[in-house]
Amino acid sequence: MGLPDLIQQLNQVVFRYEASRKLKRLTLIWLAASGLTILACLFLKPISSQQDQLFLLAVLLGIPFLAAIGTLFSRVHKLLSPANRHKVATLIERTYPDLDTSLLATLELENAMNEVRPTFLQHRLVQQVIEHGTHHDWRQTISNRKLFLQSTAHVLCFIAWFIGCLSCWSYLKAAPLPKETPLATALVNKQYLVEIKPGTTELEKDHPLLITARFTGETPETATLRIVSTSDEPQTIPLDKHLDDPVFAVRLPMITHDLSYVVQADSWESETYQVKVFVLPELVQLDTVINAPDYTGRPTQKMEDALQMSAIVGSSIELQARFNKPVQTALLESENQQPLPLKVSSDGMSARIRIIAENNQSWNLRLIDSQSRENRTPPYIDLVVVPNLPPEIKVTFPARDTRVSPLEEALIQGSVSDDFGLQQVSLVYTIPGQTAQTLSLRETTKPVLEFVAEHLLSMERLQVQPDTLISYYLFAEDIAPDGNTRKVLSDMYFMEVRHFEEIFREGRSASSSSQSKKSGGNAKQVEKLAEQQKQIINATWKIIRREIKSTVSDQFNKDVSTVQEAQQALVASVLKLGSKIKSHKSKVIIDSVVQKMQETVSILDSVNQSRNVEQLTAALNTEQSSYQLLLKLRAREHRVSQNKNGGGSKGGGSSRSQQQMQQLELTNKKQRYETENQASQAQAAQPDREALQILNRLRELAQRQKDLNEQLKALSDKKRLAKNDQEREEIERQLKRLRERQRELLRNTDEVAQKMDQSKKASSAKSRRELEQTRSHLQQSSEALKKGQVSRALNSGTRAQQQLDQLKNEFRKKTANQFADAMRSLNKQAEQLNEKQKEISQALNKQQQLTQPEKKRSLRKNKGQQALADKLHEQESDLKNLVEQMKKIVQESEKSEPLLSKHLYDAIRKTRPYRPADSLKNAANFLKEGASERAQQAEQRAAEGIEAMKQGIEVAAESVLGNDLESLKRAREAIKALSSEMKNEQKLAGNPNSQNQRTASSPKATPSGSPKTPTDKQSNSSKPGQQKQAGSPSGQGKSPVQLASAQKGKGQSSGSKPGVSQSSTSKAGPKSLKSAKGKPKGGSGGSQGGPGGQTTGPITGNQFRKWSDRMRDVEEMVGDPDLRSKVAQIRERAQSMREEFKRHSKVPKGDLVNAQILEPLAELQKILSNEIIKRGAQTTLAPIDGDPVPEKYSDLVRRYYEELGSGK
Repeated sequence: MGLPDLIQQLNQVVFRYEASRKLKRLTLIWLAASGLTILACLFLKPISSQQDQLFLLAVLLGIPFLAAIGTLFSRVHKLLSPANRHKVATLIERTYPDLDTSLLATLELENAMNEVRPTFLQHRLVQQVIEHGTHHDWRQTISNRKLFLQSTAHVLCFIAWFIGCLSCWSYLKAAPLPKETPLATALVNKQYLVEIKPGTTELEKDHPLLITARFTGETPETATLRIVSTSDEPQTIPLDKHLDDPVFAVRLPMITHDLSYVVQADSWESETYQVKVFVLPELVQLDTVINAPDYTGRPTQKMEDALQMSAIVGSSIELQARFNKPVQTALLESENQQPLPLKVSSDGMSARIRIIAENNQSWNLRLIDSQSRENRTPPYIDLVVVPNLPPEIKVTFPARDTRVSPLEEALIQGSVSDDFGLQQVSLVYTIPGQTAQTLSLRETTKPVLEFVAEHLLSMERLQVQPDTLISYYLFAEDIAPDGNTRKVLSDMYFMEVRHFEEIFREGRSASSSSQSKKSGGNAKQVEKLAEQQKQIINATWKIIRREIKSTVSDQFNKDVSTVQEAQQALVASVLKLGSKIKSHKSKVIIDSVVQKMQETVSILDSVNQSRNVEQLTAALNTEQSSYQLLLKLRAREHRVSQNKNGGGSKGGGSSRSQQQMQQLELTNKKQRYETENQASQAQAAQPDREALQILNRLRELAQRQKDLNEQLKALSDKKRLAKNDQEREEIERQLKRLRERQRELLRNTDEVAQKMDQSKKASSAKSRRELEQTRSHLQQSSEALKKGQVSRALNSGTRAQQQLDQLKNEFRKKTANQFADAMRSLNKQAEQLNEKQKEISQALNKQQQLTQPEKKRSLRKNKGQQALADKLHEQESDLKNLVEQMKKIVQESEKSEPLLSKHLYDAIRKTRPYRPADSLKNAANFLKEGASERAQQAEQRAAEGIEAMKQGIEVAAESVLGNDLESLKRAREAIKALSSEMKNEQKLAGNPNSQNQRTASSPKATPSGSPKTPTDKQSNSSKPGQQKQAGSPSGQGKSPVQLASAQKGKGQSSGSKPGVSQSSTSKAGPKSLKSAKGKPKGGSGGSQGGPGGQTTGPITGNQFRKWSDRMRDVEEMVGDPDLRSKVAQIRERAQSMREEFKRHSKVPKGDLVNAQILEPLAELQKILSNEIIKRGAQTTLAPIDGDPVPEKYSDLVRRYYEELGSGK
């Protein structure tokens, strides 16, 4: 017995092992085939076609048989392979553990023993294994019982499969149709009377579709809708039926492609209906190319995706619009103007137009496709034309009329600025009777935006004599919009050459009322006549400056006639004065004055007839000669007394010698009793409204871009971790919404750019260029979001946010209110510190009262005292932090805001004697030691110091912020007007409860019964004058003499007498280019919904931007951050409603408007009213006497106080 015998024994076991494995696999095949057969019977319908029946039979029988045959003949060639023997040997080893791997070791010797004679040990091992196989039946490793059970299971599964096949065959094979009966025929050919809506129709893309089937007569139990779409597989949807209503309906949420549908019920079906999906034309993007005029020297400006734009007057603007589908007609429609057609490209996907910027324009882009469909919401395109304004000239020194000596050198300084470049700047001075002299102050020919003019005029070189009049003015030249040179004149100022010696004597003090009644003699009358003659000169100069066009204005004759009448009246006054004068020398001068004035009247009469502006120069020369002659009649000796305000009052003269009078040492007798005067408080300089609007918008843009970047960052992380298509689709939808928000930010940036273009400040040009770079980054972010590049969009958005923050900070520093936020914060911290100190003081007092006097000190810690000590330490830390902030602001504001720096420094200096920080520290230590009385004393000293610091900070804040009380009053009035306009939205919505809701937002929401403070009365009394100035053009209804007199005080210091002030036409500037359409400011607000829209409420009207700007004004008026946040929230809610209205043309509900806008506005108005009442109590001015004086005694009481005041 050798190795072949062993292998023969193993092969017997291999046969049994392979038979068992194949039986197992065949059993599984028949079992799976049986299951599939059962499923086919359950879910397949009977088949009537013979070919389908044969195919079904082939599938049911063929597939299992092929699988069984494949299983039987698989691995036949590998049946007796060493690998199989090795598997079987492993099985035998497991069955007979006593072999101890000897069988496996013997199989490993198979190859070696075929080549080399086996050794004794190897031969002995084989013998032992064979003997073990002889004594043990290795075939029972695969037992007979196991093979029998496997065979039985195999046969049963085969029988089950075969029976299942027969059953399924008999079920699925279509039975022959029964013989038709009348009832069956009726069921098959059953018909219904049904009305299906909408039938064959057209539907806009992405809109829902409601399909209804109304049955008349017999109604089926169920009905279905079969939909066949061009993009998806056919679908069958059940129709819903409610109760006994014979209407079946279904709503398809969103239709994106063409489809057809059929309604089915029982064996009946309707005809096939078609649904055609169409798309309305829409503007995808509007690109703008602006070519500025050559004289500006500006490069071509290209703007992508811009609906708001600004251009210099005369610029060539090319608009290129891209659409979502081919269009046939594109029109720019504007109110009261002919539509402008755009040239549509051959494929209809784009259109362009070239226009010249002349006036502000607003258009709605109307699109019409080949099926005459129009865009639902025409986009609003706004063009703001920046005018080419004349140069702005301002004489900065001396900026008033002056008196000089014959040997003096007078310095003349002025600032000249232009929006696009100055060509020439010169000084012109004139001495009556001599030719006007022109001095060029600018040597270079390169245009500049700003120029500082300076010249030293030597009186000695001019060889002027006392009582000589020198008039001077600046003029500048720039390029007008038509390309020609434009010349602009400044105000005219006068230098009066005085005598070397003038005598001022101290006179008798008198009250202001008595001074006004006493006559100053002939000298005073001469002063008055000279002043009136100067006004006539100013009026004539104003007409000359105004009439710079080729044709004179309509009011030219009227103004010249007014000046002529004023000159004639002055002639009569001079003649009357001449009758009182006895001096022969003075009479000769008066005769010369009358002659010159009559010559002026003659020239003005000639000008009135010929309408020749050049002749006014001759009239101006004669008027100046008259004024110079009047100067020779002035008195050279003056009496001066101290008036009640502490200043010098000169009897028999005017205020032309204020500088000399202030050098006198006058007797100061205080008046103990005075007539009550209205107190006035100088207002701090506030930044202009346009600057605050721009700053508010920049702050909002920076915050919105920051929020957008955070959302982009979160979406970028989600997109990277998305696991399925559903999450990716949701992320794509969110990215689409973020892109719309990014484009909205782009629109808002264009609005800010428009406002910057309207500003005449040179600093705005630099900010405008920086904003253009920011816009470029915003555009890149929008394009990246369109392409799905989130990381790139985030990078561009981050750069845009950084630039917006930088631009906001720089622009805030450029405004006059750069320290406003810091001072508001400082003021609030001081108030909080003071309030906490008062609470600590009350707690100490209460604890001191509870402490018994006879109680001795205890070493045990009092929990209440420990808490107070901790609060004192916290107060000390807050106080030190506050002082450090004050010191920092003092250093930063030393140059730009010296008054603020001085007040804050004084506040710190006045607080030092109290040493509040050390006092707080000592109070805390005393409390810890149990010395309550000493702690209380230290705390009181600290409280006094904190109170002094708080008052000092309030004074310093008022120097920057101005009068907060007046700002709050203006904010309250503005909110009242805004609420009134917003009520139109309720009326438009037809809210039945609007009458009840009206009480919540009416002005009556303010506390009733509260009396008006005197400050309220003052503000109300000052309104008519303010409204008159704001509502009427400068100079309307006034003569040129009155106009020149009224305008002299504007922008001048007290006591100064400038010549002709800058005309309103040269300073007008584009305050609000939108207001040129004739809409009243107080009318109903609206939005930029486009021209031609009906003026309703702010949300649904066409003036929403103005309403929103006024809300921004309110934000800047209220200094409290919480109130400012509330105003911003209300404005943002209105903005959301406006966007919803523009997107869906749906009027907001009245309840929603009331809850989100009107009620918060009413609450805000109530808060402001309470704050005004609280602050007004501190500034209330009370009269000296509590009760009013009876009318019949008023004169007696007045004379009594006058005599007391004069010291009699």
